[in-house]
Amino acid sequence: MPKVAKDDLRQFGKAVERARALRGWTLDQLGAAIDPPVGKSLVSKIEKGRKETLSSRTVGRFIKALDLDETLIDPFLGSDTTDEGEETQAERDADRIVDRVTRENATQGVNEDLLILLANKHAEGQHRDLQTAYVALRKALEAAEDIRKRGEMPVGNTGPQLNAVLADVANLNDQGELDQADALLETEENRMRADHVALAERMTEARRQMLEQRLNQDRLRNDPGAAAARLIADLRQQSNRGKLFWVTDDLSREWQNSGDQTGDVFALQVATQIARTNWEKYRRKRNLEAAALLTLGWCYLRLAERSTHPRDLELAHNATKEASDLISKTKDPINWASAQVGFGVVLYETGEREENTDLLRQSVAVYRAALKVAPDDEGAKNIWNNLGNSLQKLGEIAQDPTALSEAIKALNTALSLQNKKTDPLSWAATKNNLALALRWHGELTGDRDLLRQARAGYQACEELEIRDEAEFRWARLQWNIADLALARFALDPEAALLDEADTHVRAAREVFVEGSDYQTERCDALIAQIDAARATI
Repeated sequence: MPKVAKDDLRQFGKAVERARALRGWTLDQLGAAIDPPVGKSLVSKIEKGRKETLSSRTVGRFIKALDLDETLIDPFLGSDTTDEGEETQAERDADRIVDRVTRENATQGVNEDLLILLANKHAEGQHRDLQTAYVALRKALEAAEDIRKRGEMPVGNTGPQLNAVLADVANLNDQGELDQADALLETEENRMRADHVALAERMTEARRQMLEQRLNQDRLRNDPGAAAARLIADLRQQSNRGKLFWVTDDLSREWQNSGDQTGDVFALQVATQIARTNWEKYRRKRNLEAAALLTLGWCYLRLAERSTHPRDLELAHNATKEASDLISKTKDPINWASAQVGFGVVLYETGEREENTDLLRQSVAVYRAALKVAPDDEGAKNIWNNLGNSLQKLGEIAQDPTALSEAIKALNTALSLQNKKTDPLSWAATKNNLALALRWHGELTGDRDLLRQARAGYQACEELEIRDEAEFRWARLQWNIADLALARFALDPEAALLDEADTHVRAAREVFVEGSDYQTERCDALIAQIDAARATI
C-alpha cells in the first residue's frame, strides 16, 4: 500500500477528533456510527495519528459518519491495494482486553487513550492467547499507577525535583508519549548520578526507586531487553565480586518463576535476556556455561508454553541438550541429573504437541537415567512426577495400557514424596496427573473401578479450592472432570453423568472464554460430544 504522509494522518485524525468532540460522542459512539461499525482502538489510533496506514475506504466511512470535508480523502486516494488500512484483528483483540479491564474496574484510573494504547501494544505482542495479553496489560497499568502515585507522594529522601519529574512522566504517559516519558526519566537519572555521588544513603534510596520506575517504564514500552540490561547493570554496581555469575543466574530464575506463576510474558522475556547475557559472558568456562544454558533452556520452555514465537521450543531443546552434553555424569552426577530433567521436559512438551511417541519415549528414558543419580527424595519427587506425565501421555497417544500402568506407579511414588500441607498446589498437580492416568487406563481397559478412582482424585483436588490462587489450573481441572464423566458414560450410559459433564465443562468455559481461544474450542468440542451422547439415550 502506498505510504500516506504522517502529517496527512495527523491532520485527518485531528479533524475526526474535533468533529467527535463537537457532537459530544465517546469513542464507542463514533465507532458505532461508522458503517460497518469499528472498535474504539481503531478510532483512538486514527485520532492520535498512530494508525500507520489508512485506506481510502476507511477514511471515506469516517467522513460520511461525521459529515467531514470530502477533500480530506485526497491524500488517501490510490491506497486501496490491500486491507492494511482497515481494522485489524489485533485492534479487535485490544478492544476485548480494554472491555474486560474496564468491566473488572482494573483500569487503575488511567485515561482511555493511554489504556487503548497499552492494550494495542500487548495485543500486538508475542502472546499465546488473550489471557496472557490481559495479564501483561494489568501489569502495565499497575506500573503506570505506581509512577503516578510516586509523583504525588510528599517530598522525602528523593527530593522535590524527582517528584516533579515523576509527575511529568505520569502526565506524558497519560498522553500516550511513552518514549518521551522514558527520555525524561533518562535525563533525570543522569542528573541524579551526577548530583548525588557524595550522598550515599540518599543516592541508594533514589537509585532503588529509579530502578523500579525504569523497569515500570520498560514494561509500558514493552522492552524486556532494556529491563534485563538495567537489572544486570544494577547487579554489577553492587559488591558481587567473585559471585556475579551466580547472582545473575539467580536473578534470571527469580524473574522466570515470577513470570511462570502469573503468566507474565514480559517477565519471562526479561528472564531470558538475563540468562542469555550470562551465557554469552561465561560460555568459555565449561561448568558455568552448562549452568547458564540450563537456565536459558528453562526460560525458553516457559516462553514456549505461552508465546506465539515458533522457535522458542526449538531453542529450549538446543540449550538443554547442550547443557547435558557439557556436564560429566561421572564427575558431577547431581548437576548432570538436573540437566537431564530440563532436557526431558522439553522432549515431553515437544512430543505432546506433535503427538510424537518417539520423543515421549526419549523423555521417559531421560527421566529414568536421572532417577539413578537423584541425590534424595526431595530431588527425586519432581523426576517421578515428570516420568509419570511422559508415561501417561505416551499411553494416551499410543493407546498402551502398559505405559499407563507404569505412569500410575510413577505418579503414586511422586505423590508419596509430596507434602499436601506445605505445598498444596504441587500436591494437587500430581494428584490431577494421577487421576488423568487412571482415567485413560480405565477407558482403555473398560475398568469402571479405575474411572471411579480417577473421579475421587479430581474430587480431592477440588477440595483444595484453588480457583482464586490459580484460576486457569482450576478451569483445566473442571474440563478434566467433564471429560472423565463422558468416558464413564460410555461404559454406564446414565443421564446424571452427562449432567455432571455439562456442568463442569461450562464452568471451565466461563474462564477460558476470556483469554484462551484454544481452550474455549476444546470446551465447545466437549459440549458437542455431550449433546451427541444425550441423543443416544
